[in-house]
Amino acid sequence: MDFEILDELKSFITPLSGEEIFTLKESLLVEGCRDPLIVWKKNNQERYLIDGHNRYRICTEFKLDYQTIEMSFKSLNEVKDWMVDNQLGRRNLSPNQLSYYRGLKYDRLKQKKGGYDKILSKGQNVPLTSEVLAKEFNVSEKTIKRDSQYSRGIEFIAVENPTLKTKILTGKAKIKKKDIQFLGNLESPKNRAYRNLADLLNEIQILKNRANKSNEAEQIRKQDEQNQAAADYLKETDILFKTKEEQIKRVKARIVSQINNCIKVKSPDSFEQLNKLTSQLKDLVML
Repeated sequence: MDFEILDELKSFITPLSGEEIFTLKESLLVEGCRDPLIVWKKNNQERYLIDGHNRYRICTEFKLDYQTIEMSFKSLNEVKDWMVDNQLGRRNLSPNQLSYYRGLKYDRLKQKKGGYDKILSKGQNVPLTSEVLAKEFNVSEKTIKRDSQYSRGIEFIAVENPTLKTKILTGKAKIKKKDIQFLGNLESPKNRAYRNLADLLNEIQILKNRANKSNEAEQIRKQDEQNQAAADYLKETDILFKTKEEQIKRVKARIVSQINNCIKVKSPDSFEQLNKLTSQLKDLVML
């Protein structure tokens, strides 16, 4: 072998299912390796395989001859961009694999300095990355952005368990697409030991429960702020009620409303507000 295989580049290759590997093996054994392997000629000494990993493995196993052709790129990132586009050109991609590679392309374009989102000097806006890719692949912008979440989720899994990534993309490991997108939408769920699919599903459920509690806490906080603002406003307008009876009636109505709120949100601040209202009623009655 006059080239090297980098795991960093190999990870961009579409994983094959067991049936696809069998079909490829049968074809190579009968017809030989008709399509050349593609290598990146980095310089005169370094050459790296960038397409044909599965064919190379089978050819090596059965000692089959193969040809190579060279391509030149300015950088490793340029190689990766080409590999993503090359995989997107495959006709046998599954829906999940297609989402994965579209998401990869979206994120890589977004990261490029001066990409599709940069504003032109004349004040005109360049089409957003999501708009460009949505048109290219004939899907919606929302689909492209969900693809981005999916690919990031897959990559988070690959950090701890590359084999599990392959199983998911080949359909051997069954998991809801929304669960992968949920994972990819988090800040950085790293340092997780996904030994198998069960571990991954359990971790996702834990993260979902944590997110739900956080959302509930935020909703309660906002509700308490609204309640306090309303209470302050009503307190300021109490002077409009000149008679004691009118003031008592107003506070009673606020107490009933606050009781319902306590039952709904169940937060300490809500009960504290209820205590303040009952104290206010007591002061009015005892006058």
